[in-house]
Amino acid sequence: MSTVITNRFEGKVALISGAANGIGREIAMRLANEGAHCVLSDINGEALAAAEAAITAQGGSAERFAIDITDNSQITLMVQETLQSKGKIDIVIPCAGIVQEGPIEEISERTWDRVFDVNLKSIYFLLHQVIPSMKARQYGKIVNISSQSGIFGRPRRVAYSASKFALNGLTQALALEVAEHGITVNAVCPSRIESAMTDEIIRGRVEKSGNSFDDEMAKYQKTVPIGRLGRASDVASLATYLASDEAEFITGQFMSTSGGR
Repeated sequence: MSTVITNRFEGKVALISGAANGIGREIAMRLANEGAHCVLSDINGEALAAAEAAITAQGGSAERFAIDITDNSQITLMVQETLQSKGKIDIVIPCAGIVQEGPIEEISERTWDRVFDVNLKSIYFLLHQVIPSMKARQYGKIVNISSQSGIFGRPRRVAYSASKFALNGLTQALALEVAEHGITVNAVCPSRIESAMTDEIIRGRVEKSGNSFDDEMAKYQKTVPIGRLGRASDVASLATYLASDEAEFITGQFMSTSGGR
């Protein structure tokens, strides 16, 4: 569990999508514990309520929007309500994402579109709404949660890799576009992280191989030079640093948290 170590986000308003579980929840906990008011969004309303309760139980400040981030109208309403009530959004960290595994000939158009809608288009929707207010204040921190699959293409993850390469391209291009307005844009690229997404990948491999879940997970873990899977806290440490004023001279970068892969 995250603990308070500084007040470096005191007075900041942070919007985190995919905040109900895993990396998104850990980032939200970290930001709230260091003073930010966190606006949480996720499609899983029950888990999102639990995440909000965990934050407030530790004395943090949060509110939640149970929305589908692929619906632009729902994102617009969330951003407008936040700006109306809080007057600003300082930090945006989009964490929602989905993965698919399989050869390209087995990827349906519907699956392809869904991967891009969640992993890329939803971020465009969100930033399209938030950037104008950041420009007006000449301040903003955007940290996209991407993937190492967006740096090195991965077999059997064509749609996922393509969506994350595109997200890294968005990160670099937008960073250059908004730098003069005091806004930084970076991406964190995790790999081999303990998460529901990783469990889904392993279950897919179990179906293909007939091996046990534990055997497939052990093989997966052996691919990490540091000797273990990453944790949500590993990703949160880098993401919150990039969201802080300590990182004001860093923009347009995508950084790996991969255990040496």
